[in-house]
Amino acid sequence: MGGIADYTGSLVCEATLDRAAAVALAPRDDRDFQVFSFNLFDEHKPFTLRIPLASLASQSAEQLRIEFNQPGRRWAGYLAGCLFVLHEAGLIDLRDPAQTGLDLALYSTVPLGAGVSSSAAIEVATMMNLRDHFGIADKLDAMRLATLCQRVENQIVGAPCGIMDQVTCTLGRAGALLKLLCQPHEIQGFIELPPGVRLLGINTQVKHSIGGGQYSRTRCAAFMGHKIILAKMEEMGRAAGLRMVADPTGGYLANLPLDDYKKYFRPFLPTAIKGSDFLTTFGPTIDTATAVDPETDYPVQSATDHHVHEAQRVRNFVQFLETAATLPPNTAERSRVLDKAGHLMYGSHVSYMRDALLGADEADLLVELVRKHERAGLYGAKITGGGCGGTVAVLANQSPQADDAIAQITQTYQQQTGKTAEIFWGTSPGAWDVGTELVELPAVDVDTR
Repeated sequence: MGGIADYTGSLVCEATLDRAAAVALAPRDDRDFQVFSFNLFDEHKPFTLRIPLASLASQSAEQLRIEFNQPGRRWAGYLAGCLFVLHEAGLIDLRDPAQTGLDLALYSTVPLGAGVSSSAAIEVATMMNLRDHFGIADKLDAMRLATLCQRVENQIVGAPCGIMDQVTCTLGRAGALLKLLCQPHEIQGFIELPPGVRLLGINTQVKHSIGGGQYSRTRCAAFMGHKIILAKMEEMGRAAGLRMVADPTGGYLANLPLDDYKKYFRPFLPTAIKGSDFLTTFGPTIDTATAVDPETDYPVQSATDHHVHEAQRVRNFVQFLETAATLPPNTAERSRVLDKAGHLMYGSHVSYMRDALLGADEADLLVELVRKHERAGLYGAKITGGGCGGTVAVLANQSPQADDAIAQITQTYQQQTGKTAEIFWGTSPGAWDVGTELVELPAVDVDTR
């Protein structure tokens, strides 16, 4: 829950899957950095890239983003970007002639474009290896590691994501939902699921990308809404003889009370506004990951609606799940509370589609099929991640009836779409608990004849 509302400061909840990205690191004798992807090798696509350390050190983030956005190179930006941001942060020095190169090899079982943090998993796995290789564990705690991974995504890959995926991949706990207040990143604990209740994911097999145009447009529109609200607050203050010296929301749209938003500010938000008109009237937004395009029309009111409502939905969702964990299993009272949590998931899904404009027909179909099987112990469902495809999360009982319902849902989904849905059943700990392992490889005699 929360999803894209992480970048507007919402409380978010995310769980880990039983999938992982694994990175192997080995030092080189020269000053080159080489990356290798077993996944791309298996798919017969370009699978290796080699870059001099001096080249990484001499370029700006913008120059590297352009370089890695070339065909067949984007995947390497997730790994090479980790090395770059460590250098940029002053944690390592790639210009040091004594610093030798290294090889990184990647294999991931996290499906790409499925809305389950595949890019964050790669970044965190890479950063964990680099942390131990360079001996900087004392300078790189878990939260700083996650924030540097987010910088890779924003600055090098060019995807304007929030931070929830990187934090969950780093500090997630098996069988629990991590509670993260994204202001900018405060872990508020974990939600242990009530006994006999689980979360699972159903992959629509429709790939999405948070680097896509609609995700960026919606994000930018939400920050535009925030800027307009601040202007309205200032106007109201002047009318009351007051001077606003700071943002009353503390810089986060999620802190705006829902009732205040609906009563005082929503009526003044434009349904749509051209970027050039917004810039002329209000100037740039505070967002560091997007910029207002003068030629684009932005859905300001609906995007802001999604974020303010979603922040309230997440707070209520957490309350219901935590209450359900205190109630006896197999009771009508607990089922009612879980139903309330599930219906908040439905509400979030509808808002993704209607307000955030990040829906997908296939995800809508899966959610509707879950609703038709509520009597089998399925409480709620919603699209995840950046939307526009990807995975649908489901809150369900652990029971044969629920298993049968999921099987029927995936069968119907295949019949209607021609796509074979993939189910994520399990869970696992985050990278910080898993750690890294040093392996001494035996010497290999190379025949140079």
